[in-house]
Amino acid sequence: MTNLVQILVSTLTVGSVLALVALGYNLVFSSTRIVNFAQGSMIVIAGFIAYAMTRSGMPIWEAFILTVVASAGMGVVIELLAIRPLGRFDPTTNVAWILTTFSIGLVAIDLIKVTVDARAHPLPALVGSVFGWRGSRLSGVAVTPTDGLIVVAALGLMVGIEAMQTRTMTGRAFRAVAQDRQAASLMGINTEAVVMGTFALAGALAAIGAVLLAPKLFVKLENGVLLGLQSFIAAVLGGLGSIRGAVAGGYAIALTSALVKTASPTSGRFEPLVIFALFLLVLVVRPAGIFGTPAIEKV
Repeated sequence: MTNLVQILVSTLTVGSVLALVALGYNLVFSSTRIVNFAQGSMIVIAGFIAYAMTRSGMPIWEAFILTVVASAGMGVVIELLAIRPLGRFDPTTNVAWILTTFSIGLVAIDLIKVTVDARAHPLPALVGSVFGWRGSRLSGVAVTPTDGLIVVAALGLMVGIEAMQTRTMTGRAFRAVAQDRQAASLMGINTEAVVMGTFALAGALAAIGAVLLAPKLFVKLENGVLLGLQSFIAAVLGGLGSIRGAVAGGYAIALTSALVKTASPTSGRFEPLVIFALFLLVLVVRPAGIFGTPAIEKV
């Protein structure tokens, strides 16, 4: 029973963590066909921004709101520095965006080291209790309000972003730019504003993820590489460009990891190998991912 509860709690919490980061990848890709490899670094920067605000005495909720705004602005800066100078290009043939987004993420991490420090820092939880409940143990497994908030945030953001993409004019503009940027421009859509908007939304998502995850993972530089890589795998596994695919991929990796770790005391060392095998198996069966849509080119 303890193992079953541990697997369930680990799948929901770790999967939601990966889903929050993967949502940023898929949001940008669904609108631009570009993978923003600076997404992991954006989470680190947002975490340090929130830490700096709380260290100055600001309440965590105020710091959270200001961090979301600042991180959205940071997404705009990344688009201006890493994507805009490339001009009008086809992301499938001109892959310079891989180098620019990855490089600006590395530069941002180095700036954090110089301006702040390279140590891990704690951050207060957004929610300390829910109607007096401050946490409990289920069959020896600790469950806290932060765990519940992470799960609710991941699922809520998935529903909200999907609704925005399918039921609003903004979402239709995002999809139009992704399908044919030139045709969208001829139809009167400001394509540059749309691309900038997706990067801003991805930055806001990074801030939400950073503040929610900090009470469990702390604010540290290593999170950029760790969460960035695993969440990119989750995004590809679920289907690049699919919002629900980001969540499905995160939970699939978390479930696989939890099963491997609870199989035996020594099985944890095989976790990366098993996840990689799952990754290859899904892509062999569904090359576009679980919820991905195969690209169709008309001649």
